[in-house]
Amino acid sequence: MLLLQLTLLFVLVLGGSSDDISIYHRAGDEVIMSCNSVNSSETSCSSIKWLYDRDMFTTIDTIVSDGQINEDSPQAAKLSLGRRCSLTITNISSEDAGAYICYYGKTYGHYTNVFLNILTLSANQSTDPVGGVTLTCTLWGYAYPYCVKGILRWLDEERDELKQDDDEVYYSRQKTCVSDLMITHQSNHSRRYTCQFVTNHEVKISADYTLVSTAAVDLTSDSTPNKIIFILNIAKICLLIILVVIVTTVQIKYRRRTGAAEGVYLYKDLVKNL
Repeated sequence: MLLLQLTLLFVLVLGGSSDDISIYHRAGDEVIMSCNSVNSSETSCSSIKWLYDRDMFTTIDTIVSDGQINEDSPQAAKLSLGRRCSLTITNISSEDAGAYICYYGKTYGHYTNVFLNILTLSANQSTDPVGGVTLTCTLWGYAYPYCVKGILRWLDEERDELKQDDDEVYYSRQKTCVSDLMITHQSNHSRRYTCQFVTNHEVKISADYTLVSTAAVDLTSDSTPNKIIFILNIAKICLLIILVVIVTTVQIKYRRRTGAAEGVYLYKDLVKNL
């Protein structure tokens, strides 16, 4: 394994030609990465190899060797080979970001580098004194430590870009490939916020997050269970009142009918006695 990595590193630095491909996906997507080193007429993947390099500070892992998935790879359960030896990864996460290197045959003259970048967007109740909700947008990739500041931007539901220290929101952090958007004043209706990754004035990928209003029932509040229990108890009381009214009405009608019938029988007895 070490010999393979050293050989590949030597080729990458001193020789060989490559196709460099950058792709962008959101967490949870299915990704298909093509290997341009494979001839279009090739039907067998017995000579294919796929390597995975998380970043420049970790060792290179062999995830496919001679057409077989390496079962020792942490990604093994999500990997499969497809048409022309393309590599498929299902349900991707931030842990799958990085460089995927494909080469075919016994030589290293031509290889394919696929750089998989993954955008994640999450929400957390802010611990800042001003309160609110914090949305965190992160771009994970092979070049993650070297992302330029400002390439992540936020839009509101009208698709207008949000600025620092806005009346409603502000950036609490924006560095490398991480940007925090703190929403300080929640409105009385649902709002959608969008995080975009932009490079060379081109939007490569974006992700939306809809923040649900807390005006009626605050689903993120610790008092939510108490509110739900209170509503259920009110519903039970109303149902009990309705049942009591129905039963009382039926009893009154029944007594009236029974009283009328008893009156008729008493009248007939009196007539007979006369």
